[in-house]
Amino acid sequence: MKAKKGVLALVLGTGLLVLFLVMAGVFTSNVAPVSTLNETPDNVETLTLEAVEQPQTRIFSGQLEARQTATLAARMTATVAEVLVDVGDRVEQEDVLLRLDNADLSAKVRQVQQALASAQSQLNTARSDYRRMETLLAKKLVPQSQFDEAENRLKTAQSEYRRALAAVDEAETQFGFSLVRAPFSGLITDKIINQGDTATPGAALLSLYNPESIEATVNVAESALPYVDIGQSLTVTLPTYEKTLTGLVRTVTPAADATSRSYRVAVTLPNTEASDTLLPGMFAKVTVSQKAEPVLYLPSNAYYQIGQLNYVKVLDAGEVRTRLVSLTQQGRVRKGLKPGEVLIINPKKTQ
Repeated sequence: MKAKKGVLALVLGTGLLVLFLVMAGVFTSNVAPVSTLNETPDNVETLTLEAVEQPQTRIFSGQLEARQTATLAARMTATVAEVLVDVGDRVEQEDVLLRLDNADLSAKVRQVQQALASAQSQLNTARSDYRRMETLLAKKLVPQSQFDEAENRLKTAQSEYRRALAAVDEAETQFGFSLVRAPFSGLITDKIINQGDTATPGAALLSLYNPESIEATVNVAESALPYVDIGQSLTVTLPTYEKTLTGLVRTVTPAADATSRSYRVAVTLPNTEASDTLLPGMFAKVTVSQKAEPVLYLPSNAYYQIGQLNYVKVLDAGEVRTRLVSLTQQGRVRKGLKPGEVLIINPKKTQ
């Protein structure tokens, strides 16, 4: 019984060994790998690669900004009597946007205006007395001392008039501080204070910007800076709105950012496009053209794809060789080919 079990174990072990050897290919003759070298088929159409000079472009990301912006603040402490605008309103230059409580200032203006009228009256009287004394002195009808007194009264009246006029200017200026006006035409972007709040000097009240001053700002790499000049036309693209504009370089910051080694470039946009559709903060792309370089392009019938890889058939010394190449979506050769090489058109037909 033990002998039978030993024979059975030997047979099973031998069978497993043979199966392992078969799977390992010990009993199979070696198969030569498929070569990428093929004989040249008859009547094939070929293409000789030639480089074409093409300007190289680089695209830099930026955003739209308003060159003319303002945050308005109070110049006096007073209660906000009325806010005449809201966010999004369009205003014209010198429009009154906000009014502070100015009852006391208005009363002061009336008071100094009355004082000015009194000073004007006294000045007129002093002038008349001076002219009369001047005439009488010429006829030697009055002593010199009376003429001197009339002259002194005239000088005093003139001084009082100038003082009253300055007081009116000061009062009217302070009254003007109670009316917050638009420094330029634009759009209100922020309303920070409301009616009944207390405005204090330097505290922000409203913000606005001029839509006609919208421009694209972008950080250009140092390597591309030699191709950017003030006054140069650049293409500005707004991807979100599928809009392409042509702008002019307004400024190039003469100092690089220490971290990115880039330079800030401002590109003005056409006034016809600077409307409510172009808003500060919008994403923009600016295209910078650089010097032309030789570029290889492949027509669609000069290569084929296997998965996501691109292959060509190169004719080399009468023989066809398969080669892997790297292409852009537009068919530009990144690597794998060089000018002067001969390719087979419709390479799949040679397989």
